[in-house]
Amino acid sequence: MMPSKGTLAPMLRRTIICVLCGLAGIAAQNDPLRVQTQLVQVPVSVVDKNGRIVEGLRAQDFAVLADGARQEATLDDFPIGSAPISLVIAVQSSGIASPALAKIRRIGGLIQPLLTGPRGAVAVVTFDNRINWLQDFTSDDGRIRSALQSVEAGRSVQDARMLDAISSVARHMQQRPGRKILLLISESRDRGSETTMQQALEAVERQDIEVFAAHYSAFATSLSAKPKDLPDLSSEPELPDEPTQKPNPSPSVNFTAIFTEFARLHKTGSIRVLTHATGGSDFPFLKEHGLEDSIEKLGIEVHSQYILSFQHFKKTAGWHQISVSLPGHSDFRVRARTAYWGD
Repeated sequence: MMPSKGTLAPMLRRTIICVLCGLAGIAAQNDPLRVQTQLVQVPVSVVDKNGRIVEGLRAQDFAVLADGARQEATLDDFPIGSAPISLVIAVQSSGIASPALAKIRRIGGLIQPLLTGPRGAVAVVTFDNRINWLQDFTSDDGRIRSALQSVEAGRSVQDARMLDAISSVARHMQQRPGRKILLLISESRDRGSETTMQQALEAVERQDIEVFAAHYSAFATSLSAKPKDLPDLSSEPELPDEPTQKPNPSPSVNFTAIFTEFARLHKTGSIRVLTHATGGSDFPFLKEHGLEDSIEKLGIEVHSQYILSFQHFKKTAGWHQISVSLPGHSDFRVRARTAYWGD
């Protein structure tokens, strides 16, 4: 018996509803099989054998490997350098750094024009035996200058908790958009941190922070410093194996200490590990114009980097190794981050 015309419409509606419910059930069962992805960005610096920046490369020129597997990478097509930059300047402020601080106070006017531009933001933190945030992220050029001019040497002469400061920077950068860059202006080694090198490295890698450095030798910078810029050690507690008299305000040159320091700089230190792993660079300096040159070189490199991107499948969380090369261009040197963290 055929259904009457009056009952056909309700039956059709029930049939459609049943079909839709069935499809919804199938979709619900398939939900766990969906694969989410995150975009991994890799800033890459390329120079020729003479150290000159190489321009004009395309995405297909690069070979990007993640855990040894070739990735389909794209090259960001926005104008180079236009991505907003969040920059933290971390300055060693222990007493031994006094000669360098006199130079650092005068570079505030270079930061926005050469590094971040008006769209970027800058924060300033100092470290000796404690971590002190002088300025949170700001795009105000006047505040950036003022923060760097206000850096003062701490009472502790030797302590320089670099790795603790890096850990603090990583936490501070968690919610920042765009590119994240840390500039360390300090000696090349840590003095007294509770954070280990592995912990500091993991912290910056998790936040995709590129570490650059302008490092100096405390002994060498003291040679070119004015007497008023030398550290005041009179209030520092005396160590048992040190002379009991107060330091000479115009100390004689300790060539043994200087040569020992220069030899140490050639060994792998905290800064070299951090810059290498994150794809950054180290620009050592001695005199004030040397620091200004370092800031200029940093600005040129940051704004000439290639930004490669590829998709990471979130089903494989944790630490992943990255390798970037230029097949067929053996005369070019490539520098990029060596790892990333999948969610």
